[in-house]
Amino acid sequence: MDATDNSLSTATAQYDYSESSIYYVKALDKMDSIFKPTLYCIIFFCGLFGNILVLWVLIGFKKMNSLTDIYLFNMAISDLMFVFSLPFVVHQLLNQWVFGEVMCKMLSAMYFIGFFSGIFFITVLSVDRYLAIVHVVLSLKFRTMKLGLIVTFVVWTCAFLLSATNFIFHRTVTNNGFTDCTASYPEGQEDIWTLLSYFQINIFGLIIPLVILIFCYSQIIRTLYNSRSMQKKYAVKLILLLVLVFFVFWTPYNVVIFLRILHRLGVFGDSSFEEELKTAMDICETISFLHCCVNPVIYTFAGDNFQKHLFRIFNKLLRCIGIRGRGGYFANVSVDRSSFAGRSSRSFSSDVVM
Repeated sequence: MDATDNSLSTATAQYDYSESSIYYVKALDKMDSIFKPTLYCIIFFCGLFGNILVLWVLIGFKKMNSLTDIYLFNMAISDLMFVFSLPFVVHQLLNQWVFGEVMCKMLSAMYFIGFFSGIFFITVLSVDRYLAIVHVVLSLKFRTMKLGLIVTFVVWTCAFLLSATNFIFHRTVTNNGFTDCTASYPEGQEDIWTLLSYFQINIFGLIIPLVILIFCYSQIIRTLYNSRSMQKKYAVKLILLLVLVFFVFWTPYNVVIFLRILHRLGVFGDSSFEEELKTAMDICETISFLHCCVNPVIYTFAGDNFQKHLFRIFNKLLRCIGIRGRGGYFANVSVDRSSFAGRSSRSFSSDVVM
């Protein structure tokens, strides 16, 4: 969702329907009418199911009894904010915006609230791991549940404030009988607000978090290199995977944003480059949505405790529908997995990830 051109809309720009552009237009129409709606529907169902399972495990089994649980819970909420918007995006891709201006503002803001809160909570998780591993004594004083709730409130507040412009400036616009949900900046100030929005995404969505993460993990790796504790190494594995996945899916988006900043500032003189950037933005936005349903997969394969809780959930579901088996298949698998995890899944300072 482009922060300035259109957070919840299809590509509705006027195209040159000359012979040289026919293939490009047909390919774009096919992507908007078939590929993207299909992909978004898959992401919606996978992301909804996966993140609800994460919330179920955190609330029903782990009882939200650690700072890590609190931060992972909020990360799942961030992912669900993306997932919630997808049916509306699919409808607009196939038709037009029919949900009114209030929903246009809310969903546009929700997208960026989820974006900023997601990267903020990954950063907070990394800082928390840094304190727990590098400054063990200091962490005993600062890593409290009360402070965790305060940090959570601050993160959501910052995400709301950074997304405020999307709520203010997004509105429904009707051209030639087609209604669109798009950003509409004050006349004469379009370039200023566009650049401000781009800089905001790059600085708070990539540069600042990346600097913090590089510092934290460089210190963590140096500490673990001199440590023989497998428990500490296991405690870092899940969060490091979450960080890597986030940047794999969101870095291309931020790179295109940066290129659009340069283009707006006149670095690229070729006007045709704007259309190429729009196409690249469209592709990168589509890719970025995938992270909504990837995080639960990481929890499953990187966290032995999480796998154990999932087996317990599926065992309960099977019992509810009358499939018990001899002694309960998933119950036995749960025990086997638990004993197999043994060494690695023991709590590190009562706060090992999943």
